[in-house]
Amino acid sequence: MRHPFALTRVALQTSRPAARRQFAGSAFLRRAFEDGDVVILREKRDASHDGTLIKLQSSESTHNHRGTIPHSHIIGKQPRQVVQSSKGTTYRIHEPTLAEYVRLTPRLVTPIYPADTNLIVSLLDIHVDASTADSTAPLEILEAGTGHGALTLHLSRAIHAANPPAATTTHYRSAQEPEDAVYGGESISDLEASTLELWKQQRRAIVHTLDISGKHSKHARKIVQGFRRGIYYRNVDFHVGDISAWIASQRTSRRTEDPFLTHVFLDLPGANHHFANIAPALHVNGLLAVFNPSITQIVECVETIREHKMPYLLDQVIELGAGCIREWDVRAVKPRATLKTEEQPGSTAGAEKADQAAQELAKDEEDKWAMICRPKVGHQVVGGGFLGLWRRMDQY
Repeated sequence: MRHPFALTRVALQTSRPAARRQFAGSAFLRRAFEDGDVVILREKRDASHDGTLIKLQSSESTHNHRGTIPHSHIIGKQPRQVVQSSKGTTYRIHEPTLAEYVRLTPRLVTPIYPADTNLIVSLLDIHVDASTADSTAPLEILEAGTGHGALTLHLSRAIHAANPPAATTTHYRSAQEPEDAVYGGESISDLEASTLELWKQQRRAIVHTLDISGKHSKHARKIVQGFRRGIYYRNVDFHVGDISAWIASQRTSRRTEDPFLTHVFLDLPGANHHFANIAPALHVNGLLAVFNPSITQIVECVETIREHKMPYLLDQVIELGAGCIREWDVRAVKPRATLKTEEQPGSTAGAEKADQAAQELAKDEEDKWAMICRPKVGHQVVGGGFLGLWRRMDQY
């Protein structure tokens, strides 16, 4: 005789239709464009061209030498559909990828380009999913040198799966209501702010991005918020100021001396001046990544760590470029002291003098180090910068 639960299960299996697989990006693949979306317009006859990146506003139009395209003609269409200008030129509408968005958005500073940002995120070896919520402390990444916000977006995308779905609020106001309605003494904006704050307290992965320039930070915030209606924006906390001062303020507000950062990425001049303050805040085995345009700046980092006996172990130094990567050998060595002396036959004075000179030279070179900076065997690259990666050690 079958168990009653087994009969129920069979009945459910026969009555329910087969479940269809859903993918995270499917909503953006076939959705209709809305007011506020960012799209790319490319001429249908020249699909290889970068195209024009525009933010849709129902009351606005895009103008060029091939005519005018009202944004209202684009709103409601789906990706890959076409629209015509006032002069008859046909354009295809595209949903920008993250790489295209970074390249085509207006900039105040030069961004880290997609090929390099993808590699940097890959080297950080970030692994998160919904089970990250069971961990005792959230994964926190510090990016110092927000710049354009390109790496910020890539880092936020990498950790996005660890956080709960973004909180949604119901909008009670209509287009005819210029002001927020008030419910129970709180406006809609107040309710949205409190809902967002509660959601932030539940995050299991956070990107802290910091820039010394308030202007650059504000611009980067708009860039991050503008990609696909801010899908990755809530994972990021923006800060302005000095990195060492920010770490000190965080330790004060958290009321603990325990490390709280999983990884640290520095893209700023004089990065080595902050190593001592970063070490206590970085988890053991966490990565310290430094991006600089010159190999000599990476050398300065290596020398600072060695001279001050900081708890970092050099993992690798690589050269970033447009084509491929080339690993560099950057290390401090003690050169062997060599002394050639000429001795006169039958004379011991020359030998004694040579021995004394050799001892003095050896003593002097005990504290001297030389830096080796040379590319390892690999492919030739053009352009790019240099990335140094150090692991935080428990002790030196």
